Amino acid sequence: MPAEGAAVPILTYHSIDESDSVISVSPAAFRAHMQSLRDHGFSVMALGRLLDAWDGRAEMPPRPVVLTFDDAYVNFATSARPVLESHGFRATVFAVAGRCGGWNDWPGQLAGLPHLPLLAAADLRDAGAAGFEIGSHGLTHAALDALSPADAEREILDSRRRLEDAVGRPVELLAYPYGRASAPVRAAASAHYRAACGVAMARARASEDRHALPRIDAYYLRRPGWFRTLGTPLGSAYLALRAAGRRLRSAARSS
Repeated sequence: MPAEGAAVPILTYHSIDESDSVISVSPAAFRAHMQSLRDHGFSVMALGRLLDAWDGRAEMPPRPVVLTFDDAYVNFATSARPVLESHGFRATVFAVAGRCGGWNDWPGQLAGLPHLPLLAAADLRDAGAAGFEIGSHGLTHAALDALSPADAEREILDSRRRLEDAVGRPVELLAYPYGRASAPVRAAASAHYRAACGVAMARARASEDRHALPRIDAYYLRRPGWFRTLGTPLGSAYLALRAAGRRLRSAARSS
């Protein structure tokens, strides 16, 4: 088990495509990212494996890094999974349970994003059988903190039930849509999931609230040169600067 202060990057990908949108990393850049992790001796894993190590149920490997994919786009299967499997890497895929086999045209979607198909239930089951971890990204991708308590509970619990029916295995992890989670939402998540992820841009520690885990958006590291700084003082300084900019923009929108 790592020292209490040890921090682990949990990386968030969305779509692996050529659109250059804010949710996209190109296939070539993704291949370069994975090769960089291999070349620099990172141990790449799904989130549940990290939790097991934190809980003393498994050994912590050297230089751990967690990969997560939000929304469960079809291009996970076509562009990401083959690269991951070629390196022996595993990841956590957070699926929108009520949209399996559909499209990413949910209410609240940002303008200008590519219109993309989502993995069907059979695809998720196949990924789970191949060793990839399936988690929930809500039932409809609704911002949970904007819902009534009853509707938030339905998004949190029904999405788990539907995904477990689809993949035929336990679904123990949640990623909050848009990263939005009030204290009541986190409390509801803690009643039904082992852990849940937000979007606070930092590395995660064993001492974290397990239902407010931070993650690092791989979009900010999409250029392979920046990705190679992961785990270095320069990379940490760069990500801290990007995180500060994100906080300022959020504060400006809220004022």
